[in-house]
Amino acid sequence: MTDGAKRRRTGSLQREKSGVWTMRVMLGGKVYSRTTGTMDRDKANLLLAAFVGAVECEHARPIDPGALLKEWPRYESSPEAARLSPKLRMNRYRAWRSFSAWMHTAHPDVQSARAVARHMVESYMAFFGERRSAMTFNLCLCHLRGIFRVLLGAAAGEANPLDFIAPRFPDSHPRRELSADEVRRIVSSADCEGGEWPRLIAIAVYTGLRLGDCCRLRWESVDLEQGIIRLVPQKTRRYARGRIVTIPIHAQLMQSLAATPVQSRSGYVLPAIAETYETSRWRISKALERIFNGAGIVTSVMYEGRSRLTPCATFHSFRHSFVSFAANAGVPLVVVQAIVGHTSAAMTRHYYHANESALRRAVNAIPSFGKNAAPVAADAVRSDAVGVSDTRRLPSVARRLAHATRLLKAGHISEAEYSLLRGRILEQV
Repeated sequence: MTDGAKRRRTGSLQREKSGVWTMRVMLGGKVYSRTTGTMDRDKANLLLAAFVGAVECEHARPIDPGALLKEWPRYESSPEAARLSPKLRMNRYRAWRSFSAWMHTAHPDVQSARAVARHMVESYMAFFGERRSAMTFNLCLCHLRGIFRVLLGAAAGEANPLDFIAPRFPDSHPRRELSADEVRRIVSSADCEGGEWPRLIAIAVYTGLRLGDCCRLRWESVDLEQGIIRLVPQKTRRYARGRIVTIPIHAQLMQSLAATPVQSRSGYVLPAIAETYETSRWRISKALERIFNGAGIVTSVMYEGRSRLTPCATFHSFRHSFVSFAANAGVPLVVVQAIVGHTSAAMTRHYYHANESALRRAVNAIPSFGKNAAPVAADAVRSDAVGVSDTRRLPSVARRLAHATRLLKAGHISEAEYSLLRGRILEQV
């Protein structure tokens, strides 16, 4: 077999849920994918043959990296590049290599970063973002802006040509949260699926962990005597320097975990699912799709301007639901943030979805005014920081002071907030 025959690929067609066929070609270790925009199999096959030929021609054509690529070592040796992770540094190199190759074709006379003009980068970003999402466009813009900032030098006072290009408005659609009724139906559907799936769903519902952390949860991280799960999430391990999260075990989850004999509590909590997740992750996705479909959950929708269905309810929706359930029940967001392991309160707020009952409680908490207003009892006013659940009767002063002290020791409030809260409690004595 010749070298050209080894590289040649016939490509394949994959039918999406919307019925539209998608073309896929793998060549040189890279997967090329593009939608056909048609539901007709014969038309899709004709488009696939043309797409394969275009990919092979593009792959066979040698690409001149251009003169700008020679400036990459100067950026790579800078202090800014040293602070980046190897993966991020590689992504920046690829972005710079693509830009250098385009510049060599469009403006071959440009030999250095200082000679790149504003209209050149505007033309490149328009070319780059023609068939790419807003997120990909913004990432490329960020990479090139950082590289130019180093190559031009801040001390020289030269304007960065990328500073004049505005990022695109994100067109992503985040996963939605699941209602309590939907969670009940999913739990029932998981029971019908059998095996380790009911326990996987229980871990997701009562911990808010991501899919990988749920599938690979180990017994060493589970302390049934103290009733807590303590682990370093995979994403936190990569981006937040391995901060440990501590999750109290819900009574329902405790019942599921305690069903495992003591002598079997070693290794993975879900050994079969963990092995499947490591070897053939797509089987996990297929099983979860069956569970969601069995519960009657719509997992993807068609948005205007898109050629394929977009996921809206997935396994990650359990994490949204966990944050929303806890926050709507009155748990302070700072506490929820500590449990789910978010690095900022803004991210936790992104996951929070206020339900109707929480909004109704907030409105009903406002006292009535006017001549026809009902009188408001003095003991009906309560402090959310103290966490009183009964609005008709305040607990004893001693209990409220003790609760405030616990909040201070746990780090949920500052000294100033504690003093202010203590003063308000004592004022009502």
